[in-house]
Amino acid sequence: MNRLRTLFHPIFVFVGVQIAWIILMGIWIYWYVRNSQKVMEFAEKMKPELLMDTNWDWVILAEGCFLMLIILAGVYVIFVYWTKQTRLNRLHSNFVSSVSHELKSPLASLQLYLETIKYRKVSEKDVSEFVEMMLADTERLSGLIDNILQSSRTDSKDMQFQLEPVSVREFLDGILERHQRQFDDRRFQVNFNVDSSPTVQLDKRAMRMVFNNLIGNALRYSPTNSTFTVRLFSDKKFCYIEFTDEGVGLGKKEIKKVFKKFYRVQEKDTQNIEGAGLGLFISREIVKKHKGKINATSEGRGKGVTFTIALPLTAE
Repeated sequence: MNRLRTLFHPIFVFVGVQIAWIILMGIWIYWYVRNSQKVMEFAEKMKPELLMDTNWDWVILAEGCFLMLIILAGVYVIFVYWTKQTRLNRLHSNFVSSVSHELKSPLASLQLYLETIKYRKVSEKDVSEFVEMMLADTERLSGLIDNILQSSRTDSKDMQFQLEPVSVREFLDGILERHQRQFDDRRFQVNFNVDSSPTVQLDKRAMRMVFNNLIGNALRYSPTNSTFTVRLFSDKKFCYIEFTDEGVGLGKKEIKKVFKKFYRVQEKDTQNIEGAGLGLFISREIVKKHKGKINATSEGRGKGVTFTIALPLTAE
């Protein structure tokens, strides 16, 4: 059954149709030329005046070949658009499934904490812990909604930023501090290595989203007791921020696709990890709007990933 499905895969069907058309056209041309020669030889023997309009035969042959090429091109265009539509439908289905899961998890957690506080006698210490966890869940929901809204804006020219000079070191310090509870829960050792303290023109809200996405990926895709390193350095033109984790890593083919919209690494060890496939796509678009670059490097599966952001320095 699986072999039959493989044989009738759209790509194989498309290739088969193309080969069939080419063979048919070759046979037709061969038959036409062969029979045309026989007719000409017969006409020369019987009535030479019949050969006066034979030039039109080649025009008809050329017209037939041209029309067949148009049909082949039409089949190819239909196949390309069908493939794109199938891919979009699959991405849409995966996106809806991922977002539904992303929304349900924190909502279920919030409901559990609220019902516990409402129906049971809970100490002030436990209430304080519950509130902290609920705030983390609401922040996670807020981040997801921001990613969805931002992804729709990246498709248009309405992505407007309010740039201001920002000390990258202080900005990163604040963001890492906000994630300290998550680092503690995952028992992460966080290293913040600062080689320089540059000032860059940033939209704080947008760039905070970028850094949150990269930190969130490290938390999701790395095992507990991992080391997470953030390095800040610069040269004469650019400020560089590196985020290095010890997570599942990326293959060479995945590195090329990881910044695509809705793309997620489909592996056994990552299929249950939360995410909507929007974070890195949005991060790339935001960095591009800041006239910067972002790229990923990895030595392979299981060897972690390093995301490097390059932002132009503010002219002094």
